[in-house]
Amino acid sequence: MKRMKYTLRNWKLFAMTFIVGTLCLCVSQASAAIPKKGLVAIIVGGDDEHYIESVQSILIGELRTNGYKVVDEKKLAAERKSQVTRLALQGDVKAILKLGSKYGASVVITARVRAGEPVMNEFELMTGTASITVRARSGSNEIYGETFSAKQVGYTPEEAVQKSVDAAALLAARKLVE
Repeated sequence: MKRMKYTLRNWKLFAMTFIVGTLCLCVSQASAAIPKKGLVAIIVGGDDEHYIESVQSILIGELRTNGYKVVDEKKLAAERKSQVTRLALQGDVKAILKLGSKYGASVVITARVRAGEPVMNEFELMTGTASITVRARSGSNEIYGETFSAKQVGYTPEEAVQKSVDAAALLAARKLVE
């Protein structure tokens, strides 16, 4: 009888552990903003070409590090000045679908970079601000959208703004994959 109690108790413990483990696994996999299966295209726009390249590089790098398949950066750079890309960055669903089908991407991420004017702070250092608006679409459905902003300090105006753009891009990238 005692042996039966131990066996029953062990099975209950095993079942509870299995259920909790399965739930934790499901929650951790479901929390990513974009799905891992399929190809991801990243289109970045903004006022300054240097910041656009920086943001695109950070987003692509972080996604690849976390196991996402991303359309080649050079292919997307060639498309950057096209009318379709400009429309996609403005949120035109047809343009986003066209770019997605052109590259075979199941998810298209658009990001707009805005860098503010750096200002001198009380310590005679420059403070730069930047914001990045990120939207992800799978087909015609928007599956994610958020704006990230960052403020960073640098010795020169260029350094302060570049650091703030990079910080905002890293925030966005980490949110997309978490």
